[in-house]
Parts: sequence; structure tokens; C-alpha cells
Amino acid sequence: MKRIGYAIALVCMMMIGKGTAHAQIQATSIGEAIRNATVELAAGMERDTRIAVVSMEAGSAVMSNHLIDELIVAFVNTEEFLVLNRAQLGLVAAELDLHLDGWVDDATAQSIGRFAGVQFIMTGAFEPFGEVYRFRVQVIEVETAIIRHVFTANVWNDGVVVSLLGAAARRTYEPTVTARPAREPRPAREPRPPREPGDLLGDPARFWSVGVSVGTAFADPWVIGTVWATLAPLRNSFIRVGVDLGFVSNIADVEYHSIVPFVHYAFFLPFTMGGWHIGTGIGFIIEEHRFAHFALTRRRRDFIADFVTGFNVGNMLDISYTLRSDFSALRQKVSVGFTHRFQ
Repeated sequence: MKRIGYAIALVCMMMIGKGTAHAQIQATSIGEAIRNATVELAAGMERDTRIAVVSMEAGSAVMSNHLIDELIVAFVNTEEFLVLNRAQLGLVAAELDLHLDGWVDDATAQSIGRFAGVQFIMTGAFEPFGEVYRFRVQVIEVETAIIRHVFTANVWNDGVVVSLLGAAARRTYEPTVTARPAREPRPAREPRPPREPGDLLGDPARFWSVGVSVGTAFADPWVIGTVWATLAPLRNSFIRVGVDLGFVSNIADVEYHSIVPFVHYAFFLPFTMGGWHIGTGIGFIIEEHRFAHFALTRRRRDFIADFVTGFNVGNMLDISYTLRSDFSALRQKVSVGFTHRFQ
């Protein structure tokens, strides 16, 4: 009798243990998992970041497309990010001669993100995990390929999952391996030309431009014409090289002209169709006053230091302010001009 009692007790303990293990499984619906992923991943990215949801590996193309579409909608609805839509993503993939079937490897996804000019891409998976499914989304920085954020959640195998996965969702307890269909090798072709220049020009955080403007120093010179060009080998900053041509003195019967070649380095914060910059630089001033009544000419040549700030509006209009010093006095320049931005 004692042996029978011990056996009954052992069976009861095993059943209690099994029930406890089941109770510890934390899972949610697929819709709630997508919302939670959006909130958690959005907290780790700056506002107005350009992102693209590139691929989701799942047991069916229907589920992959559903996850990608719902993540795009969720991030767009935050109104905090610039999200590449599926149509744009398809055009980029076609340009790179790729086929988006819901899943691509990380290296290919990074190439798509770089060509599309986004800062971060998202990839992930939806895989069986015991009695539930494991949903994973990772955020990859395009420029460095570093994984910046990862979100994971368990999802119940409910009616929505069954309808999206089809027969695969009904085999939750059976370990399955879905083999990818082998693709026919593409015919050999001539290599494409390097895309780096296009990538640089298409990046919104890089400001490549030429421009002209007219302004004033509110003193000598009263009229300043400027021609410049910007180079942006690094993101979020640029080098501006240009020349100021000054005319018209504020003194009666005095002729004035000057030329100031300069070079500036500025930090650039992009926003939609434009941006704001602040920086500093150096120049060299060559100016001349001619006093008609005294038959006198005064010439000056000296190095100067500049502090600059300004806005680019609509990638066309440039408004800038320059505070200029020759280390003995301060001058200023306000100018408005036209910009042509290369993209």
C-alpha cells in the first residue's frame, strides 16, 4: 500500500510541475506583439530617422508580408519617422536586381538600405517556439551593419496566426525545417559601375551643392556677392568653399571693392527638403578704398576668422549669417541666395 501511495504522490507532483511550467509561459497576440515592438524600438531611435522594414522570415509569404505591412503602418502612425513604403522598396530591389519574397539575408538587406538612403533597416523572424511562436525584430544601422536594438516576444498560436500561416500553424508541436526553394542561377552579366557617388549624393544627411547669394555687411561693403560649393564626405556635416566679392562704400565719394576667399566647416541637421547648419572657418580679405578728393588709396590684406549659421529651405533657398573678425574688430554679413543641391 505504501508503494501505491508513493506512486500516486509522484504522479501528482509531476502533473503539478507540468501545469506550473505551462503557467509560466508569457505570450500575447500577434497584433499586441507588433504594437509593443513599435513602442520599444521607436524609443531607441531619434525623431525623423529614415527607416525601412526590409524582411521578415516566417513559415509563409502571407505571414511575412503581413508582419512587414503592419510594422510599416505602426511606425508611420507614430508620426516620428520617415518610413520607406513597400512600393519604394520594390523599386530599389528591382534596381539592384533582387527579388523580395518576404525574407532576404542581412547583407542584402543592408545593400537595399544603403541604396535607398535610409539610416536603419529592420529584419526579423516568426518561428515556432514550443507551444507558441517567437517573434523577433532587429534594427540594423545601415552604415556600420551594427545591430542597435532587438525586440522579442512570444505569440499565441491563435486563429489569426493559423489563418496567416495556414497548415504550418497546426503543426506547432512538430519540429519542422522549411527548405527554401532553390533558385536558378542568374546568367553572368557585366558588373555594375560603382554606386558610391550616387549613395553619397542621395543621403539626406549629406549636403552637396553649389550656390550664389547677395547680401550686405551694413557697412563696408554694402553689397556682397557670394559664390560657393559644399562637399559632404561625412554625414551630418559639410565643407563650404567660396568667395565674397564686396562693392559700394558707405562713405561718400569713396570707391570700395574687396575679395574674400573662405573655407568653412559646418555641422548639418537635415529636415524635410532642407536643413540647418552651424560652423566656423577662415578666410583672407583683400580690400581697397579709393578716396577721390584726397587722391589716396588704402589697401588691406589680412586673415580673418568666421562664425557661420544658416538655413537651407526647400533645397533651393539659402539664408545665412556670418560674424567675421580680423582679431581687432568684428564685421557681419547677412545674405540670401539660390542653392542647387545635388541628389
